[in-house]
Amino acid sequence: MTTITNERYEINAVSKCCERFIKRFKVNKLLRKVNATKEKGVPAYDIFAFLLGLVFSGKNLYTLLSSSSKETVTFGKDVIYRFLSKAFINWNAFLLYLSCSVITDVNILTSDDRKTAIIIDDTPYYRNRSKKVELLSKFYDHSEKRYYRGFTLLTMGWTDGQTFMPIDFRVVANSDEKKLFEGSHIKKNDNRTLATKRRDDARKEKPKLVIDMLKSVKGTPAEAKYVLFDSWFSSPSSLLSVNKAGYRVVSRLKNNKNFKFKYEGKMLPINKIFAINKKRRGMSRYLLSVTVEVCHKDFEKSIPAKIVYVRDKNNRKKWIALISTDTALGEDEIIALYGKRWDIEPFHKVIKSCLHLEKEFQVRSYDAIVAHTAIVMTRYVFLSLENRENKDIRSVNEGFRMLCDELEDISFIGAIELIISVFKQRCLDYLHLSKEKINAAVGCFISCLPCYIRDRLGFSLCES
Repeated sequence: MTTITNERYEINAVSKCCERFIKRFKVNKLLRKVNATKEKGVPAYDIFAFLLGLVFSGKNLYTLLSSSSKETVTFGKDVIYRFLSKAFINWNAFLLYLSCSVITDVNILTSDDRKTAIIIDDTPYYRNRSKKVELLSKFYDHSEKRYYRGFTLLTMGWTDGQTFMPIDFRVVANSDEKKLFEGSHIKKNDNRTLATKRRDDARKEKPKLVIDMLKSVKGTPAEAKYVLFDSWFSSPSSLLSVNKAGYRVVSRLKNNKNFKFKYEGKMLPINKIFAINKKRRGMSRYLLSVTVEVCHKDFEKSIPAKIVYVRDKNNRKKWIALISTDTALGEDEIIALYGKRWDIEPFHKVIKSCLHLEKEFQVRSYDAIVAHTAIVMTRYVFLSLENRENKDIRSVNEGFRMLCDELEDISFIGAIELIISVFKQRCLDYLHLSKEKINAAVGCFISCLPCYIRDRLGFSLCES
């Protein structure tokens, strides 16, 4: 008697879920381009495809591998962990190549009048239960008001206001040696290797990493005219550095007395500028708009900028200052453009809650952490594209839930198909019945099934 397992069809369903996406954007070619090639045994493409669809199966790696037969998964967990730990695979370049290909297709659906922008923001990457993870650091989470063990995930993404695509990232460790729990696991540093450069980037300051990331997208389909920041990156030196790199900034300003701008010949903080000017009255969308110059001692030239003061919705007695280094933009355009910065916040929520960024693998190697982060962001690119092309009003988060439900339906249908095919073959071999009688028996069997099962099977199966 033939034993039938559901796991085989779950894995097949996961493969079919991502197969069209992988073939469309030639992921196999991109993997070879970033040195993710087969050394021996299992091809790198098969491992990557398995990891890409793993989260949609509803099972973790251990459960899926232990419950699967050798016909469905021909490799074990050691193969996966070795693949993730390869230090010579350039995962940052892979994500950039893939995202640029997807953005090229998305731009066809985007009006020429719509402004695109690059968003840069960071989020905590928790590893609180870890001790021996490479470059594990101590950070302070400003939203939770507490310290944590782990990293900071610095992300750069592209948006047109409708679709967000991650295009580059850095898993950042603490540059302070006193707050570093574990050092590098590389025995001998070689500045020519990707592994050493990756670890050097992890210890750099985030403003320097931002400039490196912006330079990497120059001349690609992911390049945009505007860069959107939160207040943590909007110091005068950062504004001048980004402008020097060829981008225009629209950012929120921090009310810091040390951040001063040249206004009417004086260097003043933004609260003093607000205090000496007359505000707009009534139901205006903004309270005040002034033109200033951004100056810093490390830069020879200053640049003009426009500061727009907006009333805080949470407290009408307070205000929020937005700055744009493109003075040609109107006040309403600056406010609307900065509103697109919110697209990166749901992205951080989805990759942590739905796509299992922090809890899917408990690896110790820094290379494996970077590899897994790239795979998780690839999953988001896949979901974001599906959400956009299907003209779906659902969010990416809801699309993920619906996709998992659809895979369960596919697994059920596949199991019934195998049962019927085995039944028909056995009837033909042992009972020597004609195909017409066998099909009639199958049709009679299906007609006796409950309605909710027949609806899920579909009419085409009933006719077979």
